[in-house]
Amino acid sequence: MNGGSQEAGPAGATSADAAPRAPAGALLAYTAPLVPVALLQAPALSVMPALYAKHTAIDVAVIGVLLTLTRLVDVAIDPLIGFLSDRTRSRLGARKPWIVLGGLVSAVAVYYWFRPGPDVDAVYFLCASIAACIGWSMIEIPHAAWMCELTADYDQRSRVASYRVAAQYLAIVLFMSAPLLPIFSTTEMTPEVTGFVSWAVIALIPLTVACALLGAPSGERASRTGYVSLREVVQAALSNRPLRVLLGAALLSNLSSGMVASLYFFFIDVHLGILEKFSHVALTVGAVSLAALPAWRAVLAKVDRHRILALASTSTALTLAAMAFLKPGPLAFPLLMLIFALSAAMASGSMVAQTAIMADIIDYDEWKTRIAKAANYYALLALCTGPGAAFAGGIALVIVGAFGFDPRGDNDPLAMAGFYVAFIGIPILLNLTAAVLIWRFPLTRRRHALICRRLARRERAVSRTAAH
Repeated sequence: MNGGSQEAGPAGATSADAAPRAPAGALLAYTAPLVPVALLQAPALSVMPALYAKHTAIDVAVIGVLLTLTRLVDVAIDPLIGFLSDRTRSRLGARKPWIVLGGLVSAVAVYYWFRPGPDVDAVYFLCASIAACIGWSMIEIPHAAWMCELTADYDQRSRVASYRVAAQYLAIVLFMSAPLLPIFSTTEMTPEVTGFVSWAVIALIPLTVACALLGAPSGERASRTGYVSLREVVQAALSNRPLRVLLGAALLSNLSSGMVASLYFFFIDVHLGILEKFSHVALTVGAVSLAALPAWRAVLAKVDRHRILALASTSTALTLAAMAFLKPGPLAFPLLMLIFALSAAMASGSMVAQTAIMADIIDYDEWKTRIAKAANYYALLALCTGPGAAFAGGIALVIVGAFGFDPRGDNDPLAMAGFYVAFIGIPILLNLTAAVLIWRFPLTRRRHALICRRLARRERAVSRTAAH
């Protein structure tokens, strides 16, 4: 790792110069299930609430409350999934059984959730969205924990994380491409489009899960796992300073993302009046994000991950400030494309860095506690990214509803003022605070290399003791 040491780290990890590279085929098999689950997750905040607001009789403020209730369920479910995943033992390993079960739940959920219609009520929306959240949590949390068990090398983790992020952006590209298919009469995002996408998700789930089961290594390291109580997990998390810093910054930035995502559809539709360009903008975001990933892997080989996270949060704040000046007219679409392209390039690096940095924190925690609690800690991160973002999205909808914002008609200056407070003002403050917090993250590349060497020495000592 750092300094070119050839000393083996946990699970055979070596230095950055000699660290074994996982075959690309194995990584593709590992990331495959993320494509359908990301197709399910991609429209969670930016599309589905808006479609339910436009095409059902449910009030926008009620949808905001329902989203908040959905994520309160997630707050209870995510830690439980992480706790049980870390305790799972099977011939398939600790993570693969959860991918299978999550795929089944997701297939059922997407069929109902992606079909908003005039007869749909609030109970339908709540039940369908809860099922969707549970399905993708059952895949996302164990899958993220699985990543840190594939390699302990600092740079190789960035590589694996980039595969995960690429799968997620590919799903965004696929989802946003759907309205452009010639089978639809308009390029707008409609319930007909999401209904079509639901069949694609249902078809992809068994194919991609089979790829993961057959082509990806289990990644389970028996010497680094053990049974811990939920109380021990909580105590370890509270005493883990790097974890507290990361979760605090992640929560702030994802609260911002949730507020922006839940109102973005209305910004395009009601304010700029270019809803027919919704997919074009989203496709640009996905394409730029995918194209930027190789460059970010090179940058992350030179720059510590937490610096990238701080820069990304600052970039998001600047992007939002620029959006405040966008006005309806012929320049609205090209300027929005430019702003979002720049933001997307930074966001892709942030996603890689955040996923990989949690794996480093898990190594630090294992060094302190002697037990690997990967899924437990990724569940905590998932709480900040998924439920945190959706909770903020629900709050944003409640705020604009309180100011009288109407997604179907004209809005007076007071309604638009409330809209801009929730869409731009509060998110800017959240992002700048996150940047300041994560800039001083204590677990650097050098410190992580030292922890890996200490873990390796401990494992060798345990092996020698067992041999005698």
